[in-house]
Amino acid sequence: MKKIISFLIVSSFLLAGTISESYKIKGMHCQFGCANKVQSLMSELDGVEKCEVDFASSLMKIEYNDAKVTEDLILSTMTEKTTYETRKVVDEKKSFWKKLKGIFS
Repeated sequence: MKKIISFLIVSSFLLAGTISESYKIKGMHCQFGCANKVQSLMSELDGVEKCEVDFASSLMKIEYNDAKVTEDLILSTMTEKTTYETRKVVDEKKSFWKKLKGIFS
C-alpha cells in the first residue's frame, strides 16, 4: 500500500507541469497602469511563474504550475478584482504534458 501511495505522489509531480496560455483582455485604457495592474494581480497568485501583458494587442501571456493554478482561478480573479472582460485564447496546439494528461483523464 505504501508503494502505491508513493507512486501516486511521484506521478502527480511528474504530470504537473508548466502551462502556457494566452488571454484576451478587453477594457484596458492605459498602457502602463492597466497592464501593470493585470500583471501584478496575476503575479500574486501562488503558482504563476511568468505573466506578460501587451496593451497594444490586449493580450496576456501567462505561465503557471497547473497543480496550483487553474484557468478558472485566473478568470475568476480577473472578474472579481478588475473591470476587464477576460477570455482564454484557444490554441489548437497542445503541449506534451497536456497530451499526456489527456490520456489519463
